[in-house]
Amino acid sequence: HVINEIKERFKQLAQKSQAEVTIVEVGGTVGDIEGQPFLEAIRQMRNDVGRDNVLYVHVTFLPYLTSTQEVKTKPTQHSVNELRRIGIQPDIIICRSDYPISEAIRDKISLFCDVDRQAVIPLTTVSTIYEVPLVLEEAGLGQLIVDKLRLNAHQVDLSQWQELVRRLEAPREPVDIALVGKYVELQDSYFSVREALHHAALYHNRDINLLWIPSEALESDGGEALLRSAQGIIVPGGFGIRGIEGMIKAATYA
Repeated sequence: HVINEIKERFKQLAQKSQAEVTIVEVGGTVGDIEGQPFLEAIRQMRNDVGRDNVLYVHVTFLPYLTSTQEVKTKPTQHSVNELRRIGIQPDIIICRSDYPISEAIRDKISLFCDVDRQAVIPLTTVSTIYEVPLVLEEAGLGQLIVDKLRLNAHQVDLSQWQELVRRLEAPREPVDIALVGKYVELQDSYFSVREALHHAALYHNRDINLLWIPSEALESDGGEALLRSAQGIIVPGGFGIRGIEGMIKAATYA
């Protein structure tokens, strides 16, 4: 049965890695047909490994209505109700929002979603994703997980992470890097390349200014002019013949 196979994969991963905690992320939206087998699998896992050994964390978004200038909790309530319908009661709710979440909003979510108030964790949009662990730790998420799963935890030291965020937010001299590719219209196609560049730039205390250049734009006469302002050029791999001549031109120019 597909549900049993999904659970078996989870168990094999935990055994092979010998991890103390295995995190299983079910993406998408509650109610998506693609996610139903996985939600049923994680529902059954609590019965398989013991109720004290499974923790359900639900990440939800709180929209902000500009007309009334308020954060709305109804979508979160409906989402939790849908989870309950299939047999999953969240232990922790992480509330994503572009605006600060008031204590009254936390109380409301706690009441209508039947979750401890301290388990309603606000996560307001921050300037860089690397701030998120610091925000969650300050909100008490780490200690909450340790307590609920009865883990042995040592004193946390996030000083290096705090230094990382400080460096990210500090002004740095930019360097122009041209990224020549076939799919630059969809920049997430090069997400790993982009993140690697940002990491490398931070290490050298520089900032990255990416110049996104479609490889096909280099195939015409004089197309190389698009590369003149770049201090470095990256040509990630691609598939098929479309734009390949432009990629070759970029490499030749470099």
